Amino acid sequence: MKRNITAKTFTPIYDSIEDRLRLVINYQDIQNRVDLMITRSFILDLIPSAEEFIAKYYGELDFEANTQSEIKERSTSKTDNVNLELLRTSEELLLEVNFSYNPNSKHTVLTLSSKNIVAKTELDSFMLQQIIQAIKSAIPYIKWGISHYF
Repeated sequence: MKRNITAKTFTPIYDSIEDRLRLVINYQDIQNRVDLMITRSFILDLIPSAEEFIAKYYGELDFEANTQSEIKERSTSKTDNVNLELLRTSEELLLEVNFSYNPNSKHTVLTLSSKNIVAKTELDSFMLQQIIQAIKSAIPYIKWGISHYF
């Protein structure tokens, strides 16, 4: 039986040892923290699908609205990185991402699933865009042979 959690925070970081993105859900809440590992091939499918979903339901949003400096401001501090490592949980491979749009609330239910965990959250267009931008900012573009304009 899968464990269900409510995702409140999303912290993406590149894990050079695993050569994957680590998406830490609820990193300050040890009882509900999960470290989802995302493969390169999964990212290559996820980002275009997420951007297409956002464009379909929220219109053409400006994905470059956040400059790199704004993204860096919101990224984790050195102290946060220490806490991320100290409180690390066993990794779960991300297997599925679902976006479900509610036309009444104009919000999206984001569901992230691994073999053992389902993490859900409800987001408005701005927060959904922020999560996608944060994930994109953690991609090791050059190492993975991906264009920054991907």
